[in-house]
Amino acid sequence: MLSALSPQTEPLATKTLDSSKHSVWRDCLLLSLVFMIFFGAFLGSRPLTVPDEGRYAEIPREMITSGDYLTPRVNGVKYFEKPPLFYWMQTVSMRSLGFNEWAIRLPNALMGLLGVLVAYATGRRLYNRRAGLLAGMTLGTFGLYSAMAHMVTLDMTVTLFLTAAMSCFIVGNQYPAGQIRNRFMWGMYLSAALATMTKGMIGFALPGLIIFTWMLFTRQWREIKTYCLPTGLLLFSA
Repeated sequence: MLSALSPQTEPLATKTLDSSKHSVWRDCLLLSLVFMIFFGAFLGSRPLTVPDEGRYAEIPREMITSGDYLTPRVNGVKYFEKPPLFYWMQTVSMRSLGFNEWAIRLPNALMGLLGVLVAYATGRRLYNRRAGLLAGMTLGTFGLYSAMAHMVTLDMTVTLFLTAAMSCFIVGNQYPAGQIRNRFMWGMYLSAALATMTKGMIGFALPGLIIFTWMLFTRQWREIKTYCLPTGLLLFSA
């Protein structure tokens, strides 16, 4: 883990050569087809469970029926326990596909699929194509991960954004200070912001603690000036 976070220039040349031999898009298409079927099957075959699935399905339903997309409610009572990003995704699905179990669970399945693609892209960028495919397939077929992709909870969505945030940071550290690193760092701030909009403080507290601990143990405090703090915090706040 620590070696993956440290800047390395030689593997990048190897990974560039690897990318010229195999199509990233073909791999992403293959993984998407496999896990669209794996995660999408039986989404609507069972009723919603109590209390989580029922609660997280009722909130977007009331948003749609009331027309108020800013204030989450359960049975008419204001419910500010979690931020609204996940509910907004559900409202899009329910307005498009109707009020049914399949439409209610679809956002979680899509978040699970995107998580597999993030794992693939990160593994491929850090190591090679085989590592990326193994990372994506292993994550997607892990029992708990697969189960959460079939359930209506906020955990799969926040997992995706936290994974994306840390992946952007790790991959960005493979590059010297400059535009490429900046793009990955901005991706980290954006992903952390989306995680925060999904489940609150964990979205920035967990990545921040991990990065702080890494800097503490590796004594790379000077690197912080290459992490786009002013623009990144502005992006996060927006």
